[in-house]
Amino acid sequence: MIERLRSWVRRVEDGPLLLTLLAMMIAAAVSVLMAKAAGFHAVDRALEHWQPLWLAPLLGARALSYGGYAAAHRATLTPGSERQVPTDAALKTVAFGAAATSLGGGFSIDHRAMRGAGATSRQATIRVLNLGALELATLAPAAWICALTLLGSARVQDATVPWAVGVPTGFALALAAAPHLSARSLMRKGRIGRALARALEALELLIEQLRHPLRYRAAWAGMSVYWAAEILSLWAALRMFDVHASAAVVVLAYATGHVLTPRSLPLSGVGVTELLLPLALMWTGLPLAGAVPAVFAYRLGLLVLSIPPAIVAREDVRRLINAPATRRVVS
Repeated sequence: MIERLRSWVRRVEDGPLLLTLLAMMIAAAVSVLMAKAAGFHAVDRALEHWQPLWLAPLLGARALSYGGYAAAHRATLTPGSERQVPTDAALKTVAFGAAATSLGGGFSIDHRAMRGAGATSRQATIRVLNLGALELATLAPAAWICALTLLGSARVQDATVPWAVGVPTGFALALAAAPHLSARSLMRKGRIGRALARALEALELLIEQLRHPLRYRAAWAGMSVYWAAEILSLWAALRMFDVHASAAVVVLAYATGHVLTPRSLPLSGVGVTELLLPLALMWTGLPLAGAVPAVFAYRLGLLVLSIPPAIVAREDVRRLINAPATRRVVS
């Protein structure tokens, strides 16, 4: 049953353009539902303030975010002498995963690409989990700082407290628990234990990256550029519909609406982001009527820009993720 499902998913993923168009339709449908919740008349008034001048920074920031993520992706998945995926293939893998071309998400493509390039299943899983941990470790401190600066602000108060308290608490708990857990002992506790062991090894890699930021500067810098450009793109989308917000508010709302990068989620997080991000913007005091079209424009920019490189990358990525098993290293 599982093998049949995997086979079906791979057949569907052979049509990346079709999946991206499907993602656009889902994004539009969810945005219409959110517009109904905000009130169609209120959204119409927001649309009347549309300023196309902001399209340039929106799309420019989108392009910059791709470059930043590609740098972090390459430095994290294939570090130092362990390089498994060639640079051009890594760039194409990032583009392919960002274009809503995978029902399993970009991380699924990353895992399969590393396996096709010769990594063991364990190596691929740990590196992909580490990439996700790096995403959170880069964004969460920025959101925490913004939450601290906004404490006491009447319209944003409810959104600041969870971040102000949760980030240091979670960080302290992770540091306290890590020394008392053993990946080797967890490996002997069945499938769930093996999954936890991989997550623990990914966390240990993150701690190593935190201890030696200069050694892993490409990963940190790339992910920082990615998040900064993504947030700039959202800010430009808000300004396009005459919604004004401080940098701290936009960062806090963005972090609240994005638990993980859209690329890491199935179909680039389509539907989920269009639902959660407008609500997060409203939670930080911004009007929902302006947030709904802004988020749709922000998401549409990602999907439209990612289609051309995804089409170009399609064949190379397919060859990499479907590489013969003989190329793979036995774990």
